[in-house]
Amino acid sequence: MMIRIVISLVCSVAPITLMAQQVDLRSPDEFISVEGEIVGFNGVMLRVQTSVGAISVPASEVICYGPNCNEVLANNDFGLTADALIDVVSNGAAQVTGGDQTLSVGFESATAGGLYRTVAGAFAVASDTSATVEVAANGAATLGNDDVSLTLTIAGGGEEADIAIETISLNGTVAEQYAGPGDWIATTQPANQLLGLNAFSVIVAPNAGISEISLNDLVRVFAGEVTNWSQIGGADMNVLPLQLPTNSDLWAQMNKLVMEPAGRTVAGNVLTMSDQAGISASILQFPGSISIIDSAAANADQSIAVSGACGIPVAPNEFNIISGDYPLARPVMASYNTAPTAPFAAELFDFASTDVAQGLLVREGYLNHSVQQQDPVLKNARLGGLLDASLDNAQRVAAAEMFQVLFDANRLSTTMTGGAASGPEGAWNRAMMIDLVDLLSGPDYQGREIVFAGFGASTAGSEAAISDSLGAAQSMQATFAQFAGSAIASNGVTLSSYGFGNVFPSTCVDGQVAGSSYTRVEVWVR
Repeated sequence: MMIRIVISLVCSVAPITLMAQQVDLRSPDEFISVEGEIVGFNGVMLRVQTSVGAISVPASEVICYGPNCNEVLANNDFGLTADALIDVVSNGAAQVTGGDQTLSVGFESATAGGLYRTVAGAFAVASDTSATVEVAANGAATLGNDDVSLTLTIAGGGEEADIAIETISLNGTVAEQYAGPGDWIATTQPANQLLGLNAFSVIVAPNAGISEISLNDLVRVFAGEVTNWSQIGGADMNVLPLQLPTNSDLWAQMNKLVMEPAGRTVAGNVLTMSDQAGISASILQFPGSISIIDSAAANADQSIAVSGACGIPVAPNEFNIISGDYPLARPVMASYNTAPTAPFAAELFDFASTDVAQGLLVREGYLNHSVQQQDPVLKNARLGGLLDASLDNAQRVAAAEMFQVLFDANRLSTTMTGGAASGPEGAWNRAMMIDLVDLLSGPDYQGREIVFAGFGASTAGSEAAISDSLGAAQSMQATFAQFAGSAIASNGVTLSSYGFGNVFPSTCVDGQVAGSSYTRVEVWVR
C-alpha cells in the first residue's frame, strides 16, 4: 500500500493570513506540496503556517523553493539549517532531484529474516506501487523509478545495518518523534515501521495464589526483589522464577520488553531451562514457579493477566494483543539507523500491515493484526460496569455519554496513541490506520459510522482528562479523514469522535513520551 498525501490539511488552528516569509515546500516526487511560513522546527518536523492553518511536514523530505528560503534559514530561533532539508532553491522553477542509495538490512534473529523475506517477496508481486521492484531469494531488493532507486542489501554478521528488523518495546520512556497524528502518517521517512506482532505470556504455578500480576511486580520478581508470593498478594510460598537460556533470541526479546524499560536486570540466581516445553511442564511440577514465554507456546490454563500502573488486568488473548491493550505485546519493527532518500522503503514496510501480507505472516508464526471485533459479551460487561461505578461529577456525565454512544457499537481492535508519540508508537499507529483503511474499503462497512473514542488520565483531574481525550480523538478523526478519504467516500462511511477521559479505560499502558498528556484512541463501529 503506497501512502501518497498532498499535505494541505491536518489543521490545528483556524485559517489566518500568511506572514511575509512565505516559501514553497515540495518533496522531489511532489507527493508533499505546501506553501506557507515556516514557524518552527523540532529537529525532525517543520511547522508551517498555511492558509488553512498550521501543519507539520518532515524537513528531510522537502526542498525549499523561493527567495525567502535563505532568509528563513539565516534568521530563525528554532535551529533550522539547510542541512535539515533535501535542498534549497532560492530562484528558478521547481526541480525534481534524483539519485541512488544503497542501504543494508539486518535481522535480530532468523525468524525476523523470514518475516522480512516474506514481506519483500509479496510486495514485489502484490503491491500497488509506482516503483519497479526486484527481490532476490535472500531478500536483497532493488526498488526504483526513472528518477531514484533504492537497493537493499543483506547485512553480514556483526555488521551494523542501516535498517534493523528487530523486536521493539512499547514500554519505558522514549524521546518524542512525532508531535501528532499528521506527522507519523504523512512522513515517507518514519523512524520505525511495524512488520509483525507476537506477545509474551506469564505462566504461573497454580499454588502461587495469584491470577494476575502487574508489569512492575513482574520486573521485581525476575530482578530478585520479590522472593515470596505473599509480598504481592499471593500464597506464603517462595517464588521460583524460570527462564530460557540467556543466549536465546526469546530471552533477549524478553529482556528488551520487560527488564530494560524498567532499568533492571535478571537476577543471577534465576533458574535456566533449555526450552519452553520444559518450562511449561515445570510450572506444574515446581511449587511457586513463574516464567515468561512466547504466547504461542503458553498453556491458557497457566497464563495470567498482566496489568500496568493503574491496575487493570488484561488477559493475553488475541484481541487484547493486537489492540495493544496487553502490556506484553511483542512487535517486530523496521528501525531506521539511516534514513532512505526515496519513499520506497516506507512503501515496502507499510505493505506489511495490509491484509495480503498479514495473511502470509500467519504462516511465519505471527499474529494477524488485521482488524477484529471484540467479543460483544466483553464489550457489554465493560459498559455494564458504568451503571454501578463510583464516579465524580465530570465522570458521571462522560459515563452517561459513553453508555449511550457505545451501547449499539462494536469495538474494533484498531487502537492508537493520541498526541505526541515516540518512533515505536508512531509505527504502531501508522499500521493500525492502514488496517482500518483496509477494513473500510470492503462492502460490509457501507454506510457505517466509525467512532473515535478517546481515553486518558490527567494530573489536573477528570475534566482535563475528558478534554484531552476528546482533543486526541478529534485529531485522529481529522487525520484519518484525510488519509482514507477515498474509502470513506466510496462506502458512505461517517466519522465521529468523543472523549471519555478516565472513565472505564480498557487498559493502563503508559505512553513512552515523558511529560506528555497520554491518551489512547479506541475505534468503534456502529
